[in-house]
Amino acid sequence: MSSSGPRAASARRAVAALLRPRSVALVGASSNVEKFSGQPLPNLLAAGFTGAVYPVNPRGGEMHGVPVLSNAADIPHGTDLGVIMVPAAAAVDVVAILGDRGVTTAIVAVGGFAELGTEAGRELQGRLGETARRHGIRIVGPNTNGVYNATEGIPLGYNYVHSLRLRPGAIGLISHSGAMLGGFLSLLEQFGQGISAFVSCGNEIDLTMDDYCDYLVDDNATHVLALIMDAVSDGARFRRLAERARAVGKPIVVLKLGNSSAGTQATQAHSSRLAGSSAAYEAVFHAEGIVSVPTLETLALAVTLLAQRRRPRRAGVVATSSSGAGSIMVADVLTELGTPPVALAPATVEAMTPHAGFAQVINPFDNGAAGLANTEPSLLALADDPRAGSFVSYLHPMPTETWRTTLASAIADVARRHLDMPVVAISPASMTDDEARIYREAGVPVLGSTLDALTVIAALHRRLAPAAHADVVVETDQTRTTTAEGHSLSEIDSKQLLRPFGIRFPAETLAITADEATTAAASLGLPVVLKATGANLTHKTEHALVKVGVGTAHEVRTVFGRLDEVGRALDPDGYRGVLVCEQIPAGVDLVLGVTVDPDFGPMVLVGAGGILAELIADTALAAAPITPDQAEALLRRLKVDRLLDGYRGSEPADRDAVIDQIVALSHAAVELSDSVSAIDLNPVRVLAKGRGAVALDALVINSSTESSQAT
Repeated sequence: MSSSGPRAASARRAVAALLRPRSVALVGASSNVEKFSGQPLPNLLAAGFTGAVYPVNPRGGEMHGVPVLSNAADIPHGTDLGVIMVPAAAAVDVVAILGDRGVTTAIVAVGGFAELGTEAGRELQGRLGETARRHGIRIVGPNTNGVYNATEGIPLGYNYVHSLRLRPGAIGLISHSGAMLGGFLSLLEQFGQGISAFVSCGNEIDLTMDDYCDYLVDDNATHVLALIMDAVSDGARFRRLAERARAVGKPIVVLKLGNSSAGTQATQAHSSRLAGSSAAYEAVFHAEGIVSVPTLETLALAVTLLAQRRRPRRAGVVATSSSGAGSIMVADVLTELGTPPVALAPATVEAMTPHAGFAQVINPFDNGAAGLANTEPSLLALADDPRAGSFVSYLHPMPTETWRTTLASAIADVARRHLDMPVVAISPASMTDDEARIYREAGVPVLGSTLDALTVIAALHRRLAPAAHADVVVETDQTRTTTAEGHSLSEIDSKQLLRPFGIRFPAETLAITADEATTAAASLGLPVVLKATGANLTHKTEHALVKVGVGTAHEVRTVFGRLDEVGRALDPDGYRGVLVCEQIPAGVDLVLGVTVDPDFGPMVLVGAGGILAELIADTALAAAPITPDQAEALLRRLKVDRLLDGYRGSEPADRDAVIDQIVALSHAAVELSDSVSAIDLNPVRVLAKGRGAVALDALVINSSTESSQAT
């Protein structure tokens, strides 16, 4: 067990009672099977549940041959599980009664609580949680449609699938959306898979997705965890659970729905707009080797391949098609998804050439041009490539039945020969019965959607292939704007706060008068940079509050006067003066930032800087703190990284210096996370190799709305 303490032990006992109850009370059970409350009892009996069942209904009598209790207070003491199906207003009292009867866990299988979005609903949910705590009972939900332990045949809920006898499988599904179960199971069945257990989390007033994950990580019947997630309740615990799952060889696949419930801390900083909460989730998923997928269809395919114990062991994707156009399309989509087809090894080309027919020996390979007789040897040689981590076949209907079954048999042989390699067939057209049987018997998933299939292959490679598993970064490709604002520090106060962490800034002096500005400029050496600074002057370029290359004392006075006038007008309460700064030579401009995600804590962002920061949104994100190797990995994910190596004859930039700055910023992010919601260094100018990296501007946003200046 990874967790410790009374609360964790109680949660594990509660989940055990939920998924493996020896006795169940159904409070509010109905004899009318057309009602939701009329379904759990017949479903449970039809599944062959051998434990004790206690239906509760004020009318008493019998239901489906089972005696009915007329009062919940008559439930035998120590019953494992209660399923509450009474109206929301009555559920609170029932929870109290079940707790007093020593019931371990209760599923509150009704709505009418905080999900309504009303004050009354929130108040009722609060009373439900407080009552459960006071009476010592653990709660699933409310607003949940139940659970299903398919391994032991225990359906407790009112989804359509609760009425079915499910074939047990290796996939544990935990979902913030109970309604997704039916569609998910239908997809799994198409691939010959099933679930070990299902839990609909509901509103999570007590037991959470983390609690169910914690239990299923140790469940012998569960080999893969599928999560349909709104947001995590405890980011640090979720990461620990993911680490434990990875340690015991149980992959996690997540379908993330929307952004975190709280959203990101909003600031005027580039880093917050460029990060967004979904990017923070992706960074954590990447760090923990969690596969992230966008749809229910891709979730089903990903967990199917992993349940078959097929995962990329090498970084490359090899593909074949029955036509040249199909090969090109597959290559295009894989490249767009960031996993281009791998170049074939010379030995592979040599092995395939005698069997290539009219086809060019490249990846993807046109098996249609190779001809019927060459199908099997060419595809087996393709899959044997030493760089091949996954195998994809795009199918067109071949002209003869023999050709169709020969191609299917060759792909089936690839799957049998490479038991740990993901093998997927894409067939937009319908198949013959013989073709479908061959793929089914070999366990090769067949999909109609090219994008779904290749999205999963790319996702598996991003998270699981050796070349993509070592670092903790993920690219972000769009900006997000947030709304709630904290208090921003002035540039001079922001820099003062960050200097002790090792962030390098230009030499500068704050001038209040024109005389002070000219004296400072003479001391620093002309030309200089002049900038108005104040707590609310966060994007100076947009307001022409920065002047570069001020070269004479007269010009210093003139520019100072203009900046001072505009700065005071724009920021009458927070204006501090004009910074006279050392002018830094040209270099490569990056943005380094921090945003504090409400679920996972401080995240470090690196991207294209200066005016390009939001224009092209070329960024990567990682959870803080990070190591120098991880900082290097962040840089390598950027399109502008090539500029650091020297682009088109330019001098290489000081990569080591900016890596040091990224690491230093990550430590500042952790140290200041309780009081700071965002940090923005833009631009950070990376100078020629050996000359360092200098942050030309800084913005710190306090997480408190109270005004507080750095000292």
